[in-house]
Amino acid sequence: MNKFAAICIVATALSLSAKAQLSPESKPATAEVKTAKPVKIGYTNVNYVLSISPASKVIQKQLEETQKQYMKTIEDKNKELEAKFEAYQKGQATMLESIKKDKEEELRNLQRSIQTLQENAQEDLRKKENDLVKPELDKIYKAVNEVSKANDFTHVFNSDQVLLYAEEQSDITDLVLDKLGIKAPAAGETKMEEPKTAPATNPAPKPATMPSPAKKSGGKK
Repeated sequence: MNKFAAICIVATALSLSAKAQLSPESKPATAEVKTAKPVKIGYTNVNYVLSISPASKVIQKQLEETQKQYMKTIEDKNKELEAKFEAYQKGQATMLESIKKDKEEELRNLQRSIQTLQENAQEDLRKKENDLVKPELDKIYKAVNEVSKANDFTHVFNSDQVLLYAEEQSDITDLVLDKLGIKAPAAGETKMEEPKTAPATNPAPKPATMPSPAKKSGGKK
């Protein structure tokens, strides 16, 4: 057999093989189309779960301790400001103009520092709360996902947000609590308050507004 004939035989064999693969008899059975999973909607209340968790009490205690520390510092500074302002009022009539201006500037600076401390305290408390709450929320969301998959829920909503109506049988909160090992409070039992951003820290009333630099008044000639 010459070389050309051999090439033709190989080409014919390849062609027949390709046709055999494409023929109806040789095609694999078409995969069955999966039926769409029926929609099953559930809901829970993430903040409620967090509020009755053991971690909630710990978080509240830590936030309160931090807040007390800031309040004590601000209260001390307010007392210092009040004392200096009172001394200024008593002695301003006999003060030299340059000393009076220095005292007024000192009072204004102290008042500004208290305001800054209050703002920083609120921001620090918010950040501390977020840092403490996030790990607990992560645990709750993980439990929600696991419960949803185990019970064939296709969608689960947080009732604290958009949910306006749902049947009680769609509530998966008890399943989530069981997953987390949290015991729900008995009927009529007061549950713990939900962790909230600490309120503005302002333990003492602000003293009177600092005076503007004194001006010489023109007397009658």
